[in-house]
Amino acid sequence: MRMSSTHKLFSLEEVFANVLSVSSDRLNASADITKLTAWDSMVHIVLITRLEDDFGVQFSGDEIADLRSVNDARRLLRSHGVDA
Repeated sequence: MRMSSTHKLFSLEEVFANVLSVSSDRLNASADITKLTAWDSMVHIVLITRLEDDFGVQFSGDEIADLRSVNDARRLLRSHGVDA
């Protein structure tokens, strides 16, 4: 089930901030999240799961591997018909 931006509970930035345990104002939309101290492979899986659950999408393996920033996630969500 796809969710429009008016139905989601959290903004994309809030999801990233929550999963990465940082304040949303510290997130740069184009910054590589794999460079953050809080990032590891488990956090990446948690982030993907949250994005899929919160926005009602399912990413392919290639999409998951390529996701490295808020902007990447925004592009992916838009490609799945979600305005984020």
